[in-house]
Amino acid sequence: MSSSNYIAVTPGLTGQRSAQLATLVVFVAFLDFFAGLPLMSTYATRLGASEATAGFIVGVYSITNLPGNVVAGYILDRFGRRLPIALGLVATALSLAGYAVAFNAESLLIVRAVHGIAAAVLTPGAFAMLGDSTETATRGRIMGRSAASVAVAAIIGPGAAGYIGEIVSYEAVFLLTAVIMVITAAVFILGSRSVPDLNKEAEERGEEVATSSITDQEPFRLSWLVVACLAAFSWTIGVGTFTTYVPLNVEELGEPTRFAGVAFSLFAITALIMMAGVVGISGDRYGRLHVISVGLVLFTAGMFVMAWMPEVVMILTGMSIIGLGFGLLLPTATALVADSSGPIRRGLAFGIFYAAYSLGVTIGANVSGRIADAADSVTGVPYLVAGVVSAICLVFVLAALSRGIAMVRREAGTA
Repeated sequence: MSSSNYIAVTPGLTGQRSAQLATLVVFVAFLDFFAGLPLMSTYATRLGASEATAGFIVGVYSITNLPGNVVAGYILDRFGRRLPIALGLVATALSLAGYAVAFNAESLLIVRAVHGIAAAVLTPGAFAMLGDSTETATRGRIMGRSAASVAVAAIIGPGAAGYIGEIVSYEAVFLLTAVIMVITAAVFILGSRSVPDLNKEAEERGEEVATSSITDQEPFRLSWLVVACLAAFSWTIGVGTFTTYVPLNVEELGEPTRFAGVAFSLFAITALIMMAGVVGISGDRYGRLHVISVGLVLFTAGMFVMAWMPEVVMILTGMSIIGLGFGLLLPTATALVADSSGPIRRGLAFGIFYAAYSLGVTIGANVSGRIADAADSVTGVPYLVAGVVSAICLVFVLAALSRGIAMVRREAGTA
């Protein structure tokens, strides 16, 4: 495709506003997700669900969210970013309010399934907006700042939800989160009125927006999307594993449950330090695949530390190391997804990426739960399995990195 088929993006003020609005959407989307984690299973049992049914109710969000991500990607490319995100915020607010009026386990299951569909457009849409409004040279830095809001949500969400749920009621948590969604929708709708929808403008012109200097390397750009999805799938198996098994592990050790909360806080804090610090600059300067490789090394190492000795001290140490790895992985992988596609297909690219994300969490949670059920005592096997998966993914990323270096050298030789 010739360069004449591309129009240039100048981020400027509208790009900054678009990035700020997208970051806000990312924050509230993950705040919604993390706020529900400490409450949902208990809320389900209060409404008459068995433990098995409660587990299914918790997991049905990811089950419906997974295909919803892919469909949302198509919608984002077909109708632009603004309208689907605005409708997604409103629909998510309604589903959150639905939790407060659920009267039995069956109605809660339906609301939870709808919630997964409603929220499916938010994260892919927000990161597609970020990709549209940033240039390749600074994209990692902007993605790092926006991804840092995920860590902030992970720090604030569970603790605040648990406190409000205990002091007031679970229904109050859901209604408060719904109100936050409505306010966010209003801010987003008003704030995005003057922000151009770059993918729609490009589609109307039959053009692709040039946000990268490698726009003519289509096959390798596709391989970047594959690498990003593979990395996300592997590390989210680990996320699903420690989200499910760390609380069980701490309980099996006979330790106070607060240690599980401390472990998750350490994970979020170390991830935040990486995301808000040098991770974006490193990805822009040294290349996405290098940083993803380092992130996978840290993530794998943290899992192996917990597998080697699943005691409280090692769990806290391992979760801190995993947080460092996650802090490198999420913003760099999302920047790689944005690099791999222009605005006309960027929504679908992020939809596929977050479908891989949801799939990994679902598999990790289910596999670790089954291993825990089968074990007679404390075991590090769930962590070991997740660590092996991320180590295997690391091999593929290093192979892709080697291929990319070889491609550059061949091009340099023919220049």
